[in-house]
Amino acid sequence: MDAQNVIEMPQTSEATDQELVDQSKQGNEEAMGRLIRRHYGSSLRIARSILRNESDSEDAVQMAYCRAFQHLHTFRQEARFSTWITSIVVNQSRMHLRSQRRATLLSLDEPTHAPISLHLTSREPTPEESTAQREVSTAISRAVARLPNRLRTPYALHAVSGLPVAEVADKLGLSVSATKSRIFRARCTLESRLFVTHGPARCSA
Repeated sequence: MDAQNVIEMPQTSEATDQELVDQSKQGNEEAMGRLIRRHYGSSLRIARSILRNESDSEDAVQMAYCRAFQHLHTFRQEARFSTWITSIVVNQSRMHLRSQRRATLLSLDEPTHAPISLHLTSREPTPEESTAQREVSTAISRAVARLPNRLRTPYALHAVSGLPVAEVADKLGLSVSATKSRIFRARCTLESRLFVTHGPARCSA
């Protein structure tokens, strides 16, 4: 066959980070998920190099991504997304490390031979506190209901029903890594939505 007569098929180009960021700013959750999948591995390696603990590293990275997507509107094209998210992961990991060290120092400072007396004060929440709690609970329930089914189901099974990730994965016919990714994306989506209506909160809805 004559090479000149060969018709070249058009190649589909992978979306750039900036394109995915722009789509994520408009509320495109699929674009947000693609950004997470693209950079999560390198972010986790960076966190591991600081924290030296798998569980702590995952917590730090998830919190870093939650905060990143909360403040995605502040990201500008002057820097690459990979550079921006790396700086957030590093800062979050260092904060996590400092909190661990403070906890260790407090533990070491506690006298082990002295008797411990606890004075616990129990009180009922004020009407204002009860109202606020009900409002937050309602907001969380509504935010969960608005999640796409592929995120809502694994999140509900894990966070609401309390099933281990491995069991959720088995029930849904997914890999453990895919299940973790969906639960993580659900948490960050909830965090972003609750941040808008209720201000800063931990990514642990």
